[in-house]
Amino acid sequence: MRDLRTHVLFLCHQMGGGMGVASLLMAQVVFAAPQQDQLSPLPTTKAVESLGSGWPAGQPKPIGRMGSIPAEQLAALEMATAVELSDQRNPVVRQSYEELVATQNSLGSAYATWWPVVNASIAGGMYGERAYYNYVGALTGVGAPPTNPPSPYADQTSFSSSYFQSVAQFDINWNIFDPARTPTIWQNKYLVRQAVDTFVISRRDNRLKTEEAFINLQQASSRIVTGRVLVANDQLLLRLAQSRVRLGVASKLDLAKQTTVLKTDQVNLVDAKRAVQEAQADLAELLNTPDASMINPAVPLAPLGSWTSGLEETIQAAMSYRKVIEQQLSEVKINQAQAKIELAIYQPTIALVNSLYWTKGVGYTGLGPPFVQDARSDFWNATSLLQVTFTGFDGGQARMSAAAAMRRAKAAEAQVQQAVNQVRREVQTYYAQSQQGRQAVLLSAERVTSASDALRLQTLRFNAGYGNVTDVVQAQQDLTQSVSDYIDQLASYNVALLSLARASGLSYQQDDQLIREVGNPLDRLRLPNLLAGRG
Repeated sequence: MRDLRTHVLFLCHQMGGGMGVASLLMAQVVFAAPQQDQLSPLPTTKAVESLGSGWPAGQPKPIGRMGSIPAEQLAALEMATAVELSDQRNPVVRQSYEELVATQNSLGSAYATWWPVVNASIAGGMYGERAYYNYVGALTGVGAPPTNPPSPYADQTSFSSSYFQSVAQFDINWNIFDPARTPTIWQNKYLVRQAVDTFVISRRDNRLKTEEAFINLQQASSRIVTGRVLVANDQLLLRLAQSRVRLGVASKLDLAKQTTVLKTDQVNLVDAKRAVQEAQADLAELLNTPDASMINPAVPLAPLGSWTSGLEETIQAAMSYRKVIEQQLSEVKINQAQAKIELAIYQPTIALVNSLYWTKGVGYTGLGPPFVQDARSDFWNATSLLQVTFTGFDGGQARMSAAAAMRRAKAAEAQVQQAVNQVRREVQTYYAQSQQGRQAVLLSAERVTSASDALRLQTLRFNAGYGNVTDVVQAQQDLTQSVSDYIDQLASYNVALLSLARASGLSYQQDDQLIREVGNPLDRLRLPNLLAGRG
């Protein structure tokens, strides 16, 4: 064992270069015999990384083929523009498209089986032979009568020959009747249809993800804007509380309560900045751009519209729009075709087999003397056959494979029903979210307005000597919570509209009345300047 390991290590040393290190490592791993049932230690990460070094690490990565998006476009990005850019630039969508094209090529390959297959080959080189016999007369014939004059080769037992020879072959094979050809073509047709559905689903899902990422960015940006206003209000009220403490009409407990509210809103502002960066990163991934920090929405978060179609109309539209149902239907057909392909082995395949051979010899191709000077030879051989092949018995293997394919088809039929149920559930869920979400947005907007007015009035009362800091703090906390709920409700409502549109193929409608009723309650969050002057 030690001698064998030494020999292998010597070969590793002779190989040199990067392979020497890799081979040395492999030799150590292979020949490190465990002692007393103990596992040998694992090699270091650096040693393992040296295996196969140079590829693919040294190869250029297929990235950066898309041009950059203009900075001014990213700085004021519209949702429709983001969807269009992601639709063309996202590598996941590109991957689905390339797989679709590959499936189409496979269909072309299945159609090509109708044509004959033409093969040609040629080989040439020197041929040599040395023959030995343990008897005489190998060339003249055993027991042949003596000749006059006697043959000089009658008593020889060894002979040799050397010549140049080339062999050319030309074949044309054509399956006139192939029982597996038609179901194979249909199977590839269904695979193309399934790949089309996969591409469409990938494209639609990518658009929805882009729209959701855009809304998340709007949501986080709104939190930053409102967070800065709330922090400014807290700082103003903190200064007011500090002045009351200096006047002796407020305690340090009141000051601590006001400081707590300020720190809470400051933490919320920091979280909002983090959420913006995360939303920018998500959107940049979908847009296939490295400039995440430059992405900013062109418009603030606002209601996209309203859903005007009824529930049953939306469900019926979804049943004909959703590709996931077609995907499962194609899976049924694919497995049924596979069953026919499996059973085709029991049917005869009729093929026309044509072959043409040409053998060219330069030199004397015979064995032994007498040699012929400047010998040349040409041999032509042609065959044309009608070949019939079939399988008479295989132990039931093909029948069981066909039965398995039919069972998979039955399973796919069950998946069709499940896909229908899933589509119906998604539409019903998003429809409820869109209908109830509209009312929730209106109520949360009114809550923000009421909380903002309550804080303003409570602050004025406290500044005039009525009430206490606890009342002001409670009003601040109510306003912070109402603003957060309003932004969440509005973002969820917009996502519900987009998801319902994705699930049904229909579209939401512009709702000017909703926009007027909601207004922009976030514009009234800042406390009045008069109060700031008093503080």
